[in-house]
Amino acid sequence: MARVLRTAGIALAVLALAGCNVAGLPAPAGPRPGEGRLVLYLNGPVAAPLEVTFEIASIEAVREGGIRASVRSSPISINSLEVVERQLLLAEGFLPEGRYRSLSLTAGKARVRLEGKWADLSVPPEGFLLAVDFEIRRGDATALFMTWDVGRTIEREAFFRPAFAFEGRAQELRRVLAYVTNEGSDTVSVIDRSLDRVVSVVAVAARPRGIAVARDTSRAFVVNSGSHTLSVVDVNTNRVTHSTHLEVGASASDAVITPDGRTLYVTNTALNSVSVIDAQSFQTIRTVAVGLRPWALALIPSRAGLLVANSVSNTLSLIDTSRNAVAATIPVDFQPSNLAVNASGSLAFVPHLGSPRLSIVSLSSLKTVKTLTVGVAAAALPEGDGSVGRLFVAGTRSRRVSLFDITLNAELDSIAVGEEPRYLALDPDREKLYVVNRGSDTVTVIDKFSRRVRATIQVGKRPYAIAIVP
Repeated sequence: MARVLRTAGIALAVLALAGCNVAGLPAPAGPRPGEGRLVLYLNGPVAAPLEVTFEIASIEAVREGGIRASVRSSPISINSLEVVERQLLLAEGFLPEGRYRSLSLTAGKARVRLEGKWADLSVPPEGFLLAVDFEIRRGDATALFMTWDVGRTIEREAFFRPAFAFEGRAQELRRVLAYVTNEGSDTVSVIDRSLDRVVSVVAVAARPRGIAVARDTSRAFVVNSGSHTLSVVDVNTNRVTHSTHLEVGASASDAVITPDGRTLYVTNTALNSVSVIDAQSFQTIRTVAVGLRPWALALIPSRAGLLVANSVSNTLSLIDTSRNAVAATIPVDFQPSNLAVNASGSLAFVPHLGSPRLSIVSLSSLKTVKTLTVGVAAAALPEGDGSVGRLFVAGTRSRRVSLFDITLNAELDSIAVGEEPRYLALDPDREKLYVVNRGSDTVTVIDKFSRRVRATIQVGKRPYAIAIVP
């Protein structure tokens, strides 16, 4: 993992944002030999004493020796009031390896609102050179964070001089983290759940999808579907410590780890099987044949069991994890998309991409005992331990997360989120629901009780799954 070598203190420069939405950043092309990734964020101020807007025309990174490399070439405009307590992803792309001493920003028009009227500010055409020292390492990711001091933006009431402080990823991260896999960026975003902000970025391999975190919080396992590999991340340092090969051509999509941390299960979606992997040696112990296009996994807490959602067979496979063999096959509706099991291990909740119905499966009788009409859905999750009979459902087409009463088969509430919500996770410590929005490159944070949006976090391209670090 590349890291920032020193903090540059306060630097003078420009940046801005129209509507505060940069989800339209182009997906970076793959790295060339000798390149690493830079991920540049703007951390908005706690408060903005002035309303200032300005435009960034371009950002370049200046390497030792004066060589420049483009970081961002498309214009973006920023309003100081709209970025208060927000975090914005400004750029994500590849740079040649080496040490960089500054960022060069060119700016367009800048204005300030005074007594209800807008006044233009003078902006130097050559832009601003911001002192910052960071290193790009081959194959690694460097996260760089800019904080804007709006109060120091204007000089002599006419000149635009916004002040930025720079810092790299936190060296001592808080122990309240969440990991988001970004399939389109080949990275994992590290989120501080106490701030609901990205605090680091981990470079993994091609097209990361499923992720599982060991309960002892020492390791996270990332399934890279494009490279058929497994990346092992040290949770304490947020660095990849090991990489191992999975089944060739498997297009793996999901992973779970047993509570004792000894065994990892991975879906081989293109091979119609599940790999059983020793989580210490990273060797494949066994491969279990299941249905067609296995997509999602869920451990059953009350027994030695694992459920597999087979998206083309329209079935669930129940694997006996004591024998690592299929014990039963359970028919469900069209295209099961995900799985959730309640805390007691008595029920499984199965949303579908090919049906508006959600199947509730009894894990004692191994039959569907009830269906809910929830619409086409990518994910479902019990509100708590499952005892209250309410369920969160991510509507793929509606762009909403709904709360359903299972007994009444009725929607109680719904919350607008981003495009293509596909994964849900509950924060057990802070009573928040995290929603991965694959189509808008964001994670929506919802208060579980008030059911209001608390934050929208910009992550990498095509986020796929999220794991809460215990």
